[in-house]
Amino acid sequence: MQNLLAGFATAPLWAQLGMALFAAIFVAMIAGPRRRLRRHAAQFTALATEAGATTERRDEFTEWFTLTVDGRTFEVRRELRVRGRGTTSYRGPTGHLLVTSTPLSGKRWELHQIDVVPGRRPSLFGSTPLVTGDAAFDGRFLVLQDGVPVREGWLDEATRAAVTALFGAVGDTGRVWVLEQQLQHVAVEPWTVFDAASLRGLLQHQAALATALERTAGWRGPAA
Repeated sequence: MQNLLAGFATAPLWAQLGMALFAAIFVAMIAGPRRRLRRHAAQFTALATEAGATTERRDEFTEWFTLTVDGRTFEVRRELRVRGRGTTSYRGPTGHLLVTSTPLSGKRWELHQIDVVPGRRPSLFGSTPLVTGDAAFDGRFLVLQDGVPVREGWLDEATRAAVTALFGAVGDTGRVWVLEQQLQHVAVEPWTVFDAASLRGLLQHQAALATALERTAGWRGPAA
């Protein structure tokens, strides 16, 4: 260490500035992720406390609590998701995420996977987006289906309204997933849900969408 300090002291000014800049960048790279983790953990704890819930923790990156809203049980979870070794199949958002999920009733939803994302992209990237014929909706949201397609007409006017209301509650951020019979909303940072009132608003809209999806994907009798 003494030799290192002595070498720094005798180095030209430009070299000293370069080494100082490198050291500052290195410290920021190490300290920055830890600060973000602590900030999101504190925000999540405050959210649970205000909602009157008790959190459970798997590790420092994953924590959750449960709430019942409009007769549905929701898991509210924070987690750090990354792409890398062992996660090559994951194509969703990364970073410190706030995930709210509720189960969908009916066996049909074991077979379907749906992605709904604000914004559009060319169809040459991945699956062909679902087109509903509603120009305003199709221009605002990208809807993809994986696995077994959902029955025709599942994204009807009432369900589109429920999707629009949910994203309106969170400012058109994140995405909606139906995966393994769970309806999830995945919020990216910075979280727009920051207190019990905004969380409850999100879950109410998510509950309404869950009800709509159960109705349109299930069996429907002939029109009266």
